[in-house]
Amino acid sequence: MITATSLSKRFDSLTVLQEIDLHVRSQEIVVLLGPSGSGKSTLLRCINGLEEPTTGTIQVGGARWDSTMNLNEKKQATKDIRALTGMVFQSFNLFPHMTVLENVTMAPITVKNMPKQQANELGEVLLEKVGLAEKKNEFPSRLSGGQQQRVAIARSLAMNPQIMLFDEPTSALDPELTGEVLYVMKQLAAEGMTMLVVTHEMKFAREIANRIIFMSDGTIQEEGTPEQFFVQPKTERARKFLRQMAQQPD
Repeated sequence: MITATSLSKRFDSLTVLQEIDLHVRSQEIVVLLGPSGSGKSTLLRCINGLEEPTTGTIQVGGARWDSTMNLNEKKQATKDIRALTGMVFQSFNLFPHMTVLENVTMAPITVKNMPKQQANELGEVLLEKVGLAEKKNEFPSRLSGGQQQRVAIARSLAMNPQIMLFDEPTSALDPELTGEVLYVMKQLAAEGMTMLVVTHEMKFAREIANRIIFMSDGTIQEEGTPEQFFVQPKTERARKFLRQMAQQPD
């Protein structure tokens, strides 16, 4: 479902990603772990076209982006990839002047030319899915952070993506609000959604992931099942990371 080959990203003299090879199968849940600055978020942003890789190729479903393409080919490839992916960020990025329902339905109406009534029906189904049907006419400022993030997930799902990318979706939330967002993500996983997730929630990663990829210094250091990674990490860098995470307060 996702294949990145020899993917590198440089900002001037700073190399953020080095020759990344990544594969995510259909309906697989892959969690990216690693210290801050290891390149996890940049990798997601490259996959979704928010950052342009310096070199390499990305294939998502049947859409393919290659660093050797010309400008027009790259633009079309990015558009094709974005049509297949939904992305949820640390910040919720909801439009404050729109109701919850309007936030969810805007993209299907404007991008897919979906009739408003059909989009509203879809939006109500998705808000029900994330447990916010009764909030459809509220404005984002009236919602908690956890509720806003669940609206952001519903908004991504409104485009009927084949893959969901999550970039630290709970890092901006108080601990008591984190659980409600993780619950929605677990629901999506149970329904077979292909997911690539950057998170620092170790317990969640252990529960939900089919595979853990550990990154450090812009490279993939190791990967394996949650059992392999959390019980018997292969590298000293991963062992140090897990020790540091274990020392953090709940």
